[in-house]
Amino acid sequence: MKKLGVFIAFLIAGCSTTSGLEPSVSHSGFDNATIISIEPHGNACDSMVCTGIGAQWSSSKPEQVILIMSIFNEYSGITDVQLNIDGKKIQLQPTRTITDLNNNSAIKTSTKAFVADLQLIDSILSSQRTWVRVHTPTGYLEDAVIDNGKDSKSYHALSRFMRDVRSN
Repeated sequence: MKKLGVFIAFLIAGCSTTSGLEPSVSHSGFDNATIISIEPHGNACDSMVCTGIGAQWSSSKPEQVILIMSIFNEYSGITDVQLNIDGKKIQLQPTRTITDLNNNSAIKTSTKAFVADLQLIDSILSSQRTWVRVHTPTGYLEDAVIDNGKDSKSYHALSRFMRDVRSN
């Protein structure tokens, strides 16, 4: 019953692409850097198994961002991620080789972190068309972040994330 309730809430929340979580802002005790994070939000998906994007930024490396690429509703290794931003294909570089499998919620989630230039998020947000392709051991999934006016939760989450990064 709990899983059904979470699923219904997820479905209802999925009706609006502008809704979602706000970024969190914290401070590192290690180097006193400001850390801004946003949980992965879904891309414009056509099925229950869906890709998503989250991000983390640190003022100690202000020109870099960690993109947290996700697969929702399935446990799978993430082996590779590519973005296609207005026809320009970009290969993301992983921060490590392991995919995290989250079993702490009703929704199966697989995540892997990739490092990129912060400017990449600005490129996504100013694009007409951005698609993500997430490779797994059994194939790949691809979904739109934005496609000629059809946006996604991840698009708006990245916009909120950049708003907070710019204010720090």
